[in-house]
Amino acid sequence: MGENFAFFLPIMMASFGLVFALLRSWRIRAAAYWSASFFCSAGAFAAPLGTVAVPSLGWQLLSDTLFAISFLAGSQALLIRWRPDWLLSVRIAICILSITLCAVAIAFDKLQLELAASDFGCFLLAALPLIAGRKYLKQWPDRILFTASGLVALDNLVRGSTISLTFDGQGNFQDSLYAYMMQATACISGLFLAMASLSALIMDQLRRYQREALHDPLSGLLNRRGFDEAVADRAHKGTMEGSLIVCDIDHFKALNDQHGHMMGDRAICILAEILRRHAPAGAISARFGGEEFVLYLPGVNAARAASIANDIRESLARDIAPRLGLDRALTASFGLSTVQDGAGSVHDAIVRADDALYEAKARGRNRVCVRRLLTTPDGTAHLSARRKYLYS
Repeated sequence: MGENFAFFLPIMMASFGLVFALLRSWRIRAAAYWSASFFCSAGAFAAPLGTVAVPSLGWQLLSDTLFAISFLAGSQALLIRWRPDWLLSVRIAICILSITLCAVAIAFDKLQLELAASDFGCFLLAALPLIAGRKYLKQWPDRILFTASGLVALDNLVRGSTISLTFDGQGNFQDSLYAYMMQATACISGLFLAMASLSALIMDQLRRYQREALHDPLSGLLNRRGFDEAVADRAHKGTMEGSLIVCDIDHFKALNDQHGHMMGDRAICILAEILRRHAPAGAISARFGGEEFVLYLPGVNAARAASIANDIRESLARDIAPRLGLDRALTASFGLSTVQDGAGSVHDAIVRADDALYEAKARGRNRVCVRRLLTTPDGTAHLSARRKYLYS
């Protein structure tokens, strides 16, 4: 059985190393470290086979070195996920110390010391990321990865602590209980770790694609599709009553024509920042394209929403020009409407808010106009006076 493991483990580890190398093309930084870790592990398990062709103690040292580097790379892959470069110098020192102790043990023919130095060094390299990552386990991929890494660390700790019971330093090492345990547990824990890390990276990538599909890359706010999904999610959770604000930067085309599109992009980013700062908890903000923004405020009445819109308007007029280095104020116009249960959808409110926005533009820009939807006692919805609330 040991001979089967001797051939199977290098192939298994190298296969996962190749898979992670291919994932590196997805621009996943951790994939490169996982690939290095599994390739080094494959080399470590394969190195003792070299003694068949060229008998030498150098194969032992090569195996110990590759194991240490494998665990160092694996620890870095984990910490990129949780706390990048945490205690990097300490982990490198542990790796070097483990290799050095193995070299000394080989020189003095102390096989038990060599095995202990390798096992405890690998244990420390596997355990340190678990200490750093214990506070970052909110997502199930992180919890599974943490468990798999803990199993690998525990495997090395137990094996290193029981060397005197599993190998007495005499006889053929390959026939010892220690060698069998190392190969058997490495097969199980290595496979678990590989699948856990692979699943975590794939889930991260899927979340990244989902975020890119639902968010505007320039402003960081939701795009139209993301807004629709967020509103639909809100509809499943309860009442839709609230207010909706539509915002449009004044004379945006002139800004682009006079100062270039990079200046326009900076203006959009600053407006998005201002929206996030003034939006209450639970608000859904989105960029619908160009210079048009939408802010849905669940549970906020028209008067409060008009006050929020005016705060955003004043903040934009006051702050954005100095930050962009413009010699005149850059302003925005706002349209506002209400959303009521059973009186049309959020998109109906957007249409009304757009009408109010056009009114604000027609009245000279840099103002907030409101078209509020009211409900009569008989349940009939109708528009209120066009200028029920007006800020300029």
